[in-house]
Amino acid sequence: MAIFIFVPTEQTEGAVQRIMYFHIPAAWLAFFAFFIVFLSSILFLWKREREWDIYALASAEIGVIFCSLVLITGPIWARPIWGAWWVWDARLTSTLILWLIYVSYLMLRYQTD
Repeated sequence: MAIFIFVPTEQTEGAVQRIMYFHIPAAWLAFFAFFIVFLSSILFLWKREREWDIYALASAEIGVIFCSLVLITGPIWARPIWGAWWVWDARLTSTLILWLIYVSYLMLRYQTD
């Protein structure tokens, strides 16, 4: 959190640019966690070991948390820069759809347990 205090203000975007120091790593962590879900799920289907299912569930939970942070911090940055909270860009929309899929996955998992 010290990055918000000690980083100099960028001339073009102003203080809102500091959100990128949090937003971009959160996006990378979310996508990495969802990749771990993919690998763990394939290994679970292949080996039928419960351990891989546990890894997939834990990674999905972590991915949803970080993806939620991305979907919250992105519009905070976008409003002053683009003049809109949300634009229906392919990357933004695919991230929202990915988040919806994994939230649905978690809801289904918790419903069946």
